[in-house]
Amino acid sequence: VLSSRPENPVDPRLTGVLPGEREFVKEFPGAELASSMLARSLERLGQAVATSVSAVWRQHGLSHAAGNALAVIEGAHGSVTPGEISASMHITSGSITSLLDTLEKKHLIRRDSHADDRRKVSVTITTAGTDLLDAALPAIQMLVKQAFSDFTASERAELLGLVAKAYTAVTALDLTDLPTGTRNRPPR
Repeated sequence: VLSSRPENPVDPRLTGVLPGEREFVKEFPGAELASSMLARSLERLGQAVATSVSAVWRQHGLSHAAGNALAVIEGAHGSVTPGEISASMHITSGSITSLLDTLEKKHLIRRDSHADDRRKVSVTITTAGTDLLDAALPAIQMLVKQAFSDFTASERAELLGLVAKAYTAVTALDLTDLPTGTRNRPPR
């Protein structure tokens, strides 16, 4: 059983309540408890990091998504279209319009007619937007540095490599042909 091995302690804050390995395999034939625990742990870690970063953005009057949009706009080093911002952030055009409305109302960006095509809009960051990023981004970098300060440089590099490997595997899944499985519902 994974949770009883001292070299592999399982923190229930990451995995939630999961059955023991024998019960898990009986309930989900062909599945693997360790993979389920890993997926759940990575999901919870991502949520915890996002919550922490969101706290910094809130201190500066923005949502996490609005802060990310502002950083994408600044990173373009000039004007950028809403479509380019939404593609970079992997969000819908409707969502990006709402974020841009918020940023424009706060005078952090400016929207103008596109130079080559009046049907398009160009978005640029304002001085106020750059000033906000100058305050928020260093705070976020210090926060994540603090979060991972218990890891050695070697451990951080190893973890980064493993996370990249996991990301590659998950994003390579064929979501048009999802696997099926069986569940033997335990008696209640």
